[in-house]
Amino acid sequence: MRDKNLGHRVVRGAGFTFAGILSRTLITLGSVAILARLLSPADFGYIAMATVITELAALFGNFGFAGVLIQKRVVSRLQMDTVFWASAAIGLALTFAVLLLSHTSTWLFREPIAGEILRILSIAFVLNGVLVVHGALISRLMHFQADFWIELISIFSRAAIAVLLAWNDFGVWSLVYGALAGALIRAVLLFLVIPYWPRLRFDLAYLRSTWKTNSSYFAGGFLFYANSNFDLLLIGRSLGATALGFYQNARSLTDEVRYRMAIPLQRVLFPAFSTLQDNAARLQASVLRSGRLLAAIVFPVGIGIAAVADELVPVLYGEKWLAMIPVLKMLGISTAIKASTAIVTPVFNAKNRVGLALKYNVVGTLITLTSVFFALPWGINGVAIAIALSSAYSFLVCRIGFGLIGLGWSGLASMLAGPGFAAGMMWIFIETSRASFTNGPTHIGEKLITHIILGALIYIAILLFSSRSIRADLKMVIKKTRAV
Repeated sequence: MRDKNLGHRVVRGAGFTFAGILSRTLITLGSVAILARLLSPADFGYIAMATVITELAALFGNFGFAGVLIQKRVVSRLQMDTVFWASAAIGLALTFAVLLLSHTSTWLFREPIAGEILRILSIAFVLNGVLVVHGALISRLMHFQADFWIELISIFSRAAIAVLLAWNDFGVWSLVYGALAGALIRAVLLFLVIPYWPRLRFDLAYLRSTWKTNSSYFAGGFLFYANSNFDLLLIGRSLGATALGFYQNARSLTDEVRYRMAIPLQRVLFPAFSTLQDNAARLQASVLRSGRLLAAIVFPVGIGIAAVADELVPVLYGEKWLAMIPVLKMLGISTAIKASTAIVTPVFNAKNRVGLALKYNVVGTLITLTSVFFALPWGINGVAIAIALSSAYSFLVCRIGFGLIGLGWSGLASMLAGPGFAAGMMWIFIETSRASFTNGPTHIGEKLITHIILGALIYIAILLFSSRSIRADLKMVIKKTRAV
């Protein structure tokens, strides 16, 4: 009965996750379409410069505490209180650290405005510090419906405030104040949904006992930071705010696939896989099924973005953003690969092999950073190509993670072959139709809609026809959804 209820909760959680993905994506794309016309590429570049420092500081704010609270089978109130006060102290310290680092941003990026932005955004670290336990509890308790509404309301508020301020000529500060307002609203909602208030007590022995696991989570997060920000640092310092604005907006659009789809699903699957870690057969089946469904969703989105980039950029961003088209094509491919193999992260975590994942992620980070460094002379297009090529390493890491639960290359192939083949055929169809259909739509917006609709139909038809496993997975999901 417990496994049956778990399956229903996972399906329910995945349902809210994907509903949230759709809602947040629509809000994000809508706000970007407006902001890109009200602001300059350099404005987005300034924010990206500040992000390099704020995301580094954010790593220390969590330090793996949330992952430990989720992974443990039993967590006491004293342990939660300990994590709260430790995280709150770190958050306060980070606020002062970012304030100090803001004075180095002029040297780092040669742009004084980046330091001014950092001094405002530093406030967010106090909020993040006191929310670590609340965020962990909402995942641990699988309160996916509440999480859905919290994220939806906060991101809508952030977008609405940013657009309103940009409309009134606040420039780059519309993005700054919008982000800060969204963080504040999210904090208030989390406290309302999770009525946890810490007591004045602290268990130093518990904190020491989690040090090794915390360090592994933190190191993994640091590598993720390096992969996500080293390219921004080099582009911002070497090519300037405008080039960085083009690159960052292309990356932000493709990152929607990873951050809005793959990573939220990991939050659903991590506690579920942890519960099944002692049942090898059920864990294997659950991982493959979840991985196939994840790949079936993220592969066509990433590849689809690359395929329609020629129409998507002028429609969504406007004519002044055309320089980001080739970058978007390459990053779309990279995102499809990385997001479709993201299922391995909760596998490593559930098997308590975070340290092993860290070792292979070190290698992957070195590959990525080296590729970006040597590609920089070719500008943002060269960097995007390097990122796309280095993403192939994700296949190897996924295979290693699968080995922990008795799966091999055949399991990885069964997970990715169907979605990968169907997405490839979709791209070929779109490229062919763009060159061949001379009597089709003439307006670029109509062309974009036509490519998206026909591409989606082609993908779905080929996927369902060629993959028996996907058909079986969909039937199972529909059956469990009806039973929830």
